[in-house]
Amino acid sequence: MKVIVAATDGSQSADRAIDYAASIAKNSGAALVLVHAGGGDGLPGDAMSRLTSAQHVWLDELLNSMSAEILTKARERARAAGAATIILESRLGDVAQAVLDVAQEKGADLIVVGKRGQGRVAGLLLGSVSQKLVSLAQRPVTVVP
Repeated sequence: MKVIVAATDGSQSADRAIDYAASIAKNSGAALVLVHAGGGDGLPGDAMSRLTSAQHVWLDELLNSMSAEILTKARERARAAGAATIILESRLGDVAQAVLDVAQEKGADLIVVGKRGQGRVAGLLLGSVSQKLVSLAQRPVTVVP
């Protein structure tokens, strides 16, 4: 195993996924790619179109700042768990698609994601992101409880 991608949103579930992925990376010598994604898909299209240029810049800066904070904490956690090579990736847009894109770009051997809380009927066992990753990924996905 050479590359492991782990998704994080800063939650406890994501922290457990990082711990698990970092342990595998440590034992296999794989690089660990930590991915945080979000933002752009959270606002309705009409809301985005009404933002001024300055508001777009402010929103982008806010999202980038939040992502940097989440990824920095995740990197510290992964280092503490023994991962040697850690790469940070921040993306905007659909979370699952961003993780799939990074996994493809980096040639990941494994995707690790935390299990989400119970929600809509479609996601009773897995959260929507983990469910989408398991359904669409062209590589193994481990969902950490």
